[in-house]
Amino acid sequence: MNNKGTYASPWRTLDSVFITNKKFLPGDTIFLRTGYHGFPIVQGNMETKGFITIMPQKGQLPTVKKIEVKSAQRWHIIGLKISPEIIGTYEKGDFVSLKSTSSFISLSKCTISSTDSCINRWTSAQLTARFGLGIRVEGQDCSLIDNTIKQVLFGISVSKSAVRTKVSYNTIYGFMNDGIRGLSDGSIYEYNTVAGSYAIDDNHDDAFQSWSTDENGKVGLGKVANVILRGNLFISQVDPDQPFKQNVSGMQGIGNFDGFFENWIVENNVILTDMWHGISFYGAINCKITNNVVLKNPFNVQPFTPWIAIYDHKKLGQSNGNTISNNLTSTIKEKKGVITFNNNVDVLPKSYDEYFVAWKAFDVKLNPKFKKQHVGVEYMKARLVDLKKVINCH
Repeated sequence: MNNKGTYASPWRTLDSVFITNKKFLPGDTIFLRTGYHGFPIVQGNMETKGFITIMPQKGQLPTVKKIEVKSAQRWHIIGLKISPEIIGTYEKGDFVSLKSTSSFISLSKCTISSTDSCINRWTSAQLTARFGLGIRVEGQDCSLIDNTIKQVLFGISVSKSAVRTKVSYNTIYGFMNDGIRGLSDGSIYEYNTVAGSYAIDDNHDDAFQSWSTDENGKVGLGKVANVILRGNLFISQVDPDQPFKQNVSGMQGIGNFDGFFENWIVENNVILTDMWHGISFYGAINCKITNNVVLKNPFNVQPFTPWIAIYDHKKLGQSNGNTISNNLTSTIKEKKGVITFNNNVDVLPKSYDEYFVAWKAFDVKLNPKFKKQHVGVEYMKARLVDLKKVINCH
């Protein structure tokens, strides 16, 4: 650490850089080389407008056990491998933590996991003891872009304090509880893939879940406002040999069960699951559910068929001012407070093969004869990925 920090005279590890309080200026880049960089706690750059970047040197593969960002602004963190298994341990807690004292933090192209090992011989108790949480965001104006999160308790958790968070193009595969939790106002969740839900208990797991709280943290009070859920692909199970397969407590799609939720846009999402709640709001005001596809999973693990629904708040009153339009789903249940309802298509599972190119292979492009008839349904724009790339070794 007495070196100059240059290409020819590098410092030791990323955690040592912050332990010894090295100073950086906006526009600086900290390049990392192959090796273990500990558990860095990123701090600083509080009064500036420019970003500082942490990233691998070309051709290098830096690793950390966990990473935390606090009392920090305007940092780009790019391309790290993050997992306690790197040093042969399993740990709970948050693998990436963006604390409430941080803001304008960008995390991109990182790979985050509890384990990269096969888990087909693990017990549910081992999963519970060994899995941690992928990314927790508490700070404002943060971005999570193109990260891969595997084998975790929760994939991404966005706290109420984390207003204006952007979660885009991330892949979450192999999770125990919820893929994404989004509790903050003004946030965007777009073009993410969430798949491979592990059913090990009676918890009602969700690909995406939200709820409101008041200033004292009381659930079901207050509101979550101005959120966009766009172009996401949510699939309960994509691998027929997946361990901890879906059961009676399998994954739901978008579950907003304790509102109010105000001014949400839910559009162009594809959801394949065998639970009832494909897209459900309990307490919605001026929300739009448009151009989504909600269908049963091709594996048909359970007898349930998912739906789209807007209900009244459980205790505090009626939903109002909502739109449900241009969706293709097995059924639409409650329509509380819906003032615009049009061009929705009900397609029962027995008709899936007729409507879609290759539904059993998770391809929900419309067959040519229906393209003109349902031209208003824009779900083909939803992000469809090669699922083989996200299936982990079991």
